[in-house]
Amino acid sequence: MFKKYLYTVMIFLGLSSCAQKNESLYSKELKIQPKINIPLSADAQVENAAKIFVANFKLITNQTLDIERSNTFNKNYNYIVLRVNPTQKENYCIYKKEKNITIQAIDTKNLVFGVNDFFKQYTPLKFIDKVKNNNEDTIVDDIEIPIEFNYCSSPDFEYREPYFSSNFEPNFREWNKTNYLELEWGIWGHNLSKILKNYELPETAYAQVGSERVKDQFCFTSDALFSLVNENVQTIYDSDHALNKYMILPNDNDIVCTCNTCKAAGNSTKDASPAIFTFLNKLAKNYQNLSFFTAAYVTVKEIPNFKAEPNVGIFYSTIDIQKGIPIEYSKYSKTFENDIKKWRNYVNNVYIWDYTVNFDNYFDLYPSIRVTQQNLKLYKRLGVNGVFLHGSEYNYSIFQDLKATLFSKLLWNTSTDIDAEINAYFNEKFPNKLAGALANYYTFVDNSFIISKKELSIYSGIHQSIEKYLDPKVFFSFYEEFDSNTEKNKYDKEFLKIGTALTFLKLEIMRDNGIGTYGYATLNNNQEIIVKNEAALLLDRLTAFSKSSNLKTYNEINYTIEDYVKSWKQTIFRSHKRKNYFYKKPFKVLSELDEDYTDISMLNDAAFGLKDYNTNWLICSVDGLSLKIDKEQIKGSKKITLSFLQDTKHAIYYPSVIEILDTNYKVVKKLKVTFDDTDLGTRELTLDLPTQFDDEKLPNTFILKITKSNTEGKNALACDEIIFN
Repeated sequence: MFKKYLYTVMIFLGLSSCAQKNESLYSKELKIQPKINIPLSADAQVENAAKIFVANFKLITNQTLDIERSNTFNKNYNYIVLRVNPTQKENYCIYKKEKNITIQAIDTKNLVFGVNDFFKQYTPLKFIDKVKNNNEDTIVDDIEIPIEFNYCSSPDFEYREPYFSSNFEPNFREWNKTNYLELEWGIWGHNLSKILKNYELPETAYAQVGSERVKDQFCFTSDALFSLVNENVQTIYDSDHALNKYMILPNDNDIVCTCNTCKAAGNSTKDASPAIFTFLNKLAKNYQNLSFFTAAYVTVKEIPNFKAEPNVGIFYSTIDIQKGIPIEYSKYSKTFENDIKKWRNYVNNVYIWDYTVNFDNYFDLYPSIRVTQQNLKLYKRLGVNGVFLHGSEYNYSIFQDLKATLFSKLLWNTSTDIDAEINAYFNEKFPNKLAGALANYYTFVDNSFIISKKELSIYSGIHQSIEKYLDPKVFFSFYEEFDSNTEKNKYDKEFLKIGTALTFLKLEIMRDNGIGTYGYATLNNNQEIIVKNEAALLLDRLTAFSKSSNLKTYNEINYTIEDYVKSWKQTIFRSHKRKNYFYKKPFKVLSELDEDYTDISMLNDAAFGLKDYNTNWLICSVDGLSLKIDKEQIKGSKKITLSFLQDTKHAIYYPSVIEILDTNYKVVKKLKVTFDDTDLGTRELTLDLPTQFDDEKLPNTFILKITKSNTEGKNALACDEIIFN
C-alpha cells in the first residue's frame, strides 16, 4: 500500500514538475502577449525581420504585436529581442533569459531564419499557413513555451540552393533557409557570352585553335575580354550590392585557346585552367569583397601551377557520376574524393553542382532523397562549403515541392530524419487518407532507389527507372489508391499536377511492358495485338488532368503532353488488331552493336518507341543493322513493318535503304527510303515479302539489312519494332 502511495506521489510531483517547465508566451484570456524590441540603430532589414515575426504571430493568434525601437527594456513587459551580432560563432541563437526571448544572428538574413525557426519550434505555425496567408481554422488562444531554453544553429553548407520553382518564392527561402542564384550571382553559368553579345569584340578576344580564331570560345588571356568583363562586373555590382558572386565559365564545348599568351599561362590543347584562373585572379584582386568562380567541367580539370586568390572558388559538377548511387559506394568514389581534396587544397570555396531529377522525364519520380543525403554527408566530410542541387528549374517535376523542402533541410543539417520529414510534409499538405498513401509510397520508392545497385542517370528512359526502383505491380496498386481520392481532391491544383504525372508514368510503364499484365495490350490466338481499353481511358485522363493543372510539357526540352497523346494514338493505336508473327521470336544480329545498346529484344517485344530516344529504341551508330531470320519463325507473314526515329538534334536519322538478302548477300528485295527533313519524328516503313510470283523467292534463312542515312558526319540509326504481319 505504501509503495502504491509513493508511486502516486512521484507521478504527481513529476507532472507538477513538467507543468512548471512551461509558461505563457501568449494568452488571450489573461491578456498576455510580448512586445518586439529592436535597437534604436536597427536598419530596414532588422525591421523587416521584426515585421515577419509580427506577421507570423498574427497568423496563429489574430493579434498584432508592437515593435519597439529601444536599447533598454521596460520591466513591465515581456520582449522578443531581435539582434545582429556579426562576431558570434553560430548563424543564429534563440534563448530565453528571465522574461525575455532573444533571437540573435550573424546577419539580417540569418535573423529571419531564426525568427521562423522560433515559430517552428514553439508555436503551431506551419509553412502552409504562411503560403495561404490564412489560418482562420487554427487560431489559438494560448501559446506556451518552456521557462528556459538556449540553442544555436549553423548550417552544414554555407551556400544551399535546391533549384526548383518552389525555391523561387521568398516565403519558401525564408522558412527553409536557402539561397537563390538570381539574388546573389551577378553572372551565372554559361552566361558570359550573353553579357558580351552587345559588344563588338576584337578577334583576339576569341580562342585561337591552330592558326584560326574560333568564335565558339573565348581567349581568357585577352586584355580586351578582361576589360569588358571587369567593366560589367562593376556595373552589375553597382546596380545591386547583393550580387556578390560571379561565375566565369568557358562556353560549353571542348575548345581550348592555344594562342601564345594562353600557352604561356600554361594552357594545353585540352586544359584551359591556367588561362581561366589567371583571368579569375585578376578579377579577384580588383574586387576583393566579391567572389569569383569557375567550374571543374569539360576543359577545366587540372590545377594551375600558381596560387589562386582567396576569393576565387570552384564549382564541381557531378554530371558524369550522378547515377542514382551514393558516390562513396560507386566506382567513381576514389576519383571524386581525390578531385575534391585537390581543389580544396587550391581554393577556399569548393561548391558542388549536383542533380536531382530525370531531365528526360520530369514525371519520373527519380526518388533520390536518401542518395542525396548520403552524398551531402560525403561533401560535408570532404570540406565542401556550398551545394547547388539542380532540379527542374521553372518547369514542374513530380513531387518537386517535397524534394525542394527536404533538400533544404538536408543542406542545413545532413542528419535530418527523412522518414519523419516525408510524413510531416504530406500530412501538412493533404487530407489524412491521401497523405498516408503518398507518404507510404514515396518512402517505399525512396528506399528502393537507394537499395538498388543499378545505375540510373539523369537522362534515362522508363525502362531504366523500372529496373532501378519502379516496380509496376506496386505502382499500379498505388495508382489505384491515389485515383480513389480524385473526387474529393479534384479542385486541388497540386493533386491535379501529381495526377498528371502519375497517369503519364503509368502509360509509360504500360508502353515499356508492351504485351501482358502491365502492358498496354494483349496478344490473341490469331497473333493480333489487342490494345486495352484502359490505355484509351488513361490517355483521356492524362489530357483532362493536364488541362486542369495547366501542365503542358514533361521534360527539359519541353516535349508536350498533347504531342505525347497524339503519338500514342498515331503509333500504338495504329497497331490494334495488327498481326505480329515475329513477336519475341528468335533471330541473330550480324551487325556491330553500340556498347550501350545491346538489348536486341526491344526489336520485337511490341513495346513501341515514340519521340524520346531513351525508351524502346535500339540505337546503332557504329554500324547499320543486319538481322538473320529463319522463315519458319514468321509463318503467315506477307510484309515487314518497321518503325524508325529521326531526331536531328541527337544526330539520329531515318535509314537510307532497307533490303532483304539471302545468306550470300544477294539482294532479294530492296526499298530505297525517300529523304525526309523532319527534325523530330517517327516513321513507319513497309516492305512486302517476296511471293511465289516474284523473281526472287524468300530463302529459308534470310538477312534483313537496314542501312544508315548517308547524311555527312556523325549519324545514327534508331529502330524499334520490326513486325512481320
